[in-house]
Amino acid sequence: MRKRITRGARAPYGTLVAAATAALLATLVTPAGARTDPAAPPAGSVRESRPVHSYADAVRESVWVDTGLDGDGDGRADRVAVDVVRPREPAAAGRRIPVIMDASPYYACCGRGNEGQKKTYDADGRPVQFPLYYDNYFVPRGYAFVAVDLAGTNRSDGCDDVGGRSDVRSAKAVVDWLNGRARGYTTRTGTAPARATGWSTGNVGMIGKSWDGTVANGVAATGVEGLKTIVPIGAISSWYDYFHSQGAPLYDANPSWLSDYVNSPDARARCGAVQDRITAATPYSGDWTAAWSERDHVKDAHKVKASVFAVHGQQDLNVRAGQFGKWWDALAAHGVERKVWLSQTGHVDPFDFRRADWVRTLHRWFDHYLLGYDNGIDREPVADVERAPDRWTTDRHWPPRGTATTTLRPAPGAA
Repeated sequence: MRKRITRGARAPYGTLVAAATAALLATLVTPAGARTDPAAPPAGSVRESRPVHSYADAVRESVWVDTGLDGDGDGRADRVAVDVVRPREPAAAGRRIPVIMDASPYYACCGRGNEGQKKTYDADGRPVQFPLYYDNYFVPRGYAFVAVDLAGTNRSDGCDDVGGRSDVRSAKAVVDWLNGRARGYTTRTGTAPARATGWSTGNVGMIGKSWDGTVANGVAATGVEGLKTIVPIGAISSWYDYFHSQGAPLYDANPSWLSDYVNSPDARARCGAVQDRITAATPYSGDWTAAWSERDHVKDAHKVKASVFAVHGQQDLNVRAGQFGKWWDALAAHGVERKVWLSQTGHVDPFDFRRADWVRTLHRWFDHYLLGYDNGIDREPVADVERAPDRWTTDRHWPPRGTATTTLRPAPGAA
């Protein structure tokens, strides 16, 4: 029997955390932190991870993971850039930690968050700053944060194919690497191996808004082992339905321009053939083709093993709410553990409209699914719904029991 889930209690948002003292570590470190694999702490012993690790002294490193694809046709397998920030103390003590991961095409071209934040690097190419707040909030609490450049973007090889095999394989390969099943390297072209098995438990939670959340949906739909949960925010479940409405074209009706938009400058120079193939495979006629099937995650919902915490705005005119609806129904049909927040906003991250509740709930969610803490979030109602501005209700089921499908009929005499 699958479980139903909802939000936690209100709590203030935590800011950056200073280095913890040895005494604080001794008194606050969780029992899971003392185990090789923190996924299964003693039942009932821990309910919340604590900010006991130094963010300032965190390990910051870059790895290039082999995707097994040659999207740009240069005769060698594409490697995607994986920027990591993780607490130094667990690895020094021989302990492994879980990973929160955001795979995105936007880290160099456009940025994430309302401020358009981008990754920044020092003179030696080491990552300095990551967009959003996931690293500075969760790293002190014993998580690694991993920011993946999709193929063709920022410092990765290959070409972005807008929701196709390359996008999904870019991120899935990193989940495999975190579990010791894929090869990683310390440089983009070198042969020195980089391994995560010494510090990663292999438990991964993917998160992201819009395209990033879409990639999370796609990776979950592969059924990859080690992906324990995803948090898609305003995400696409079928790219055809993003570019079309009942067969009518929207947004220029072809994804090839998006590939050019997010590809790095050197990728644009080598990826023209890929963009031509995307254009040919997704005709303006609106016909369903194999390319659209490849970019349809709903049909693969039966493969999903990860829990899903979906967030969507009912006024989202970019990624329309039907994208969530089809995905939600398919997940329900296959008994996937799931939870939803439905807001009255548009294409907006809940960090920007319900911050305190969001950070607290997301913290509990990851603690449960990545650290194994019995904090009760898996036994709570399934849906938070904003019925009017800032007026939220909680529903044990979604849609509510007794909901029926209604077909609109034209008024008598209407044309």
